[in-house]
Amino acid sequence: MKQKNLLPVLILILIIITIVVMVNKPDKRFVPDIVDETEVIIYEFYGKGCPHCKHLNKWFEEIKPKYPNLKVVQYEVYSNNTNRALFQKMAKAYGKNAGGVPSIFIGEKNIVGFSPQVGEKIEAEILKCLEALCSSPLEKLNALE
Repeated sequence: MKQKNLLPVLILILIIITIVVMVNKPDKRFVPDIVDETEVIIYEFYGKGCPHCKHLNKWFEEIKPKYPNLKVVQYEVYSNNTNRALFQKMAKAYGKNAGGVPSIFIGEKNIVGFSPQVGEKIEAEILKCLEALCSSPLEKLNALE
């Protein structure tokens, strides 16, 4: 086969491969909370400049290597009205009022503030969710609507 005739064939093969890959790859824009069975999702609402929030986020960075299936979804609420409204809805879904930050939602728990003792509570919830396969806080929020 001549090189001239080979180029269109190669292009066609690349197009077919691209289409096959795109069709078989889930698009997370349409399925917002795809998780594997052992993924633990924490929704965190924080404020920029909040010292407790800063300590919590540093703590999350320290424990993430220990829990590779931990996913922390963060929303800044001091300067973002949309995030603040989501915080209020999430708190309502948990039967709480949106109060101080940092405020996290994991499984069936809402934990507010941060200290070493609070870190221990969060880690206990992470372990509990790894064993019991807790649902995502987003599911609780969606059940409210």
